[in-house]
Amino acid sequence: MGLVRDRTFARTFGAGGELDAYNAAFVVPELLFDVLIAGGLAAPFVPIFMKLRAEDQQAADDFARTILTVAILVMAPVSAVLFVAAPLTVGFVAPSFGAAQRALYTDLFRIMCFTPLIFTVSIALGELLVVKRRFLFYGLAPVLYNGGIVVGTLALGGRIGIYAAAVGAILGALLHLAVRLVGVVLSDFRIGPRLAVRTAAVREFAALMLPRMAGAPIEPLTFQFFTNVASAFIAGSISSVSFARNFESVPVSLIGVAFSLAAFPGLSAAAAVGDRRRFVALLRTNVLVIAALTSAAAVALFVVSRFAIELFLGGGAFDAEDVARTSLLLSVFAFSVPLESLTYPFARAVYATRNTVLPVAAGVVGLVVTVAATNALREPLGLTAVPVGFGLGIAVRLVLLVAIVAVRVRRFPQLAAEELSRLA
Repeated sequence: MGLVRDRTFARTFGAGGELDAYNAAFVVPELLFDVLIAGGLAAPFVPIFMKLRAEDQQAADDFARTILTVAILVMAPVSAVLFVAAPLTVGFVAPSFGAAQRALYTDLFRIMCFTPLIFTVSIALGELLVVKRRFLFYGLAPVLYNGGIVVGTLALGGRIGIYAAAVGAILGALLHLAVRLVGVVLSDFRIGPRLAVRTAAVREFAALMLPRMAGAPIEPLTFQFFTNVASAFIAGSISSVSFARNFESVPVSLIGVAFSLAAFPGLSAAAAVGDRRRFVALLRTNVLVIAALTSAAAVALFVVSRFAIELFLGGGAFDAEDVARTSLLLSVFAFSVPLESLTYPFARAVYATRNTVLPVAAGVVGLVVTVAATNALREPLGLTAVPVGFGLGIAVRLVLLVAIVAVRVRRFPQLAAEELSRLA
């Protein structure tokens, strides 16, 4: 559905200044949402909930309600501050924008300030769906989100232009929340406010969440950096990078993210009882399947990159120059598909042992490599330095994660006690 969204954007708006402003307007809200909610919540929630559920179902449910309530209380004022501070962010995100693009960016930014609050509730409910293994409702959410954007663009694009995409993003976020809400309501969990913050589980959650919060900006910062780099090239460069990255992320999401997510509850359960053999077997199977499927996907994406861009995006306002630029970027991004996909099972394997510091460290090193490589290569390679730098950073991150997992598996029997005492 993400490809349908991109096709709709390309045909309706082309790869020009309006779509550049739209893509740039996502950066800061997404960054703060990832820092405060998405990144920090996802990693520690599943292992702690699984541990509590094995001991006391009521305690596990109270823990989940508390995390949901706190997340909403945090994100509501943040969204309000973002709305007011919108004009101040453009210099950070896209310093090369002219006056007209800056004004458009600010308007779009303010419309999309509402989405982080909606996603806060949806992400929290999504973690409940993971532990209850209701993956259908979890997986439908992003499809409906992109569907909302497409509907908004097609229905309103002729009347209000690029603003239709922002309105569609609000609609999509509401659909994202609605389907997950249905999934949770159909389970045995009862939604309700709760603020039982003075419990051992919440203290452990906070201890594990803080390092993950520090690492959550890594991906948004990476693409904020790419937006900054691309804004210095011709109009449409930001959109071309965004389109190419979105195509590359399809096999990563369908295979790397989805398969590692399905294995996460099992890895967490094995880690909770110290079952090293089961833990290693689950991880090995997950890694081998992901590696095989994503390697094939990378080759296919490289071979058909130009055809795919022409088929899905070509025509309308998306001209031949846009096709050539975007397909070149996609062909280079394709090499990162298996590398990026494999970071997910290894990162989740570390999270399952209730450690969030080490994956963050690996991510920071990868980001530094990405920035250094892109800056070093932008002169000889031009815009192509973006996917090359991305691939080099991801490769370094993957190597570090593999080494971290190997060390932690060897020390498996005493990990839980050591981590809890060190984090206390």
